[in-house]
Amino acid sequence: MVTFAVSLLVALMAVVITGLAPMGWMRTTNVGPLPELAAVQAQWSSLDACEVEYGARKRLGGKWMLGSRETAYVTPCGSSYRVFVSVPPERQVDGVAFDMTRSSVNAPWKILVVKEKTSFPALKNSLEQLAPHLLTQYPIERQRDADLDARWARERAEKKEAERTLKEAAKNSYPE
Repeated sequence: MVTFAVSLLVALMAVVITGLAPMGWMRTTNVGPLPELAAVQAQWSSLDACEVEYGARKRLGGKWMLGSRETAYVTPCGSSYRVFVSVPPERQVDGVAFDMTRSSVNAPWKILVVKEKTSFPALKNSLEQLAPHLLTQYPIERQRDADLDARWARERAEKKEAERTLKEAAKNSYPE
């Protein structure tokens, strides 16, 4: 009974801590359904991903700071790895942090922001600036990551086979 209570307490603390994080559920508002963002939703609908994070807030020296404007982090649906997409200076927007999520590629985007920290015009501008760039660059970066993973897997298999061959040769090399 005590372990159940402790487990429950730990789980509740994790939920609260996650919710209180800078882009956590207790601090953010979903502005995705706003009619003013209908065109943005249409722009982003064809992206083959379920999460996009830009300018995420990070804790640095006891203060919450905006994250990188130079990189967008895109997570494919059904995956836990993120694809890093560089954002060129002309598409970067200052003072904007958002996290877009959806349950599948057919679902509408939830656009999560901290309203007190990100102005609506800046958010809309950022979403409009990033959409065409990410729609073209994300598939390229995702393929580059897949190619790199395949190369590493191939190299690991080759190394494992070479080690197995060496071990076999060494095993049979001594007279008995």
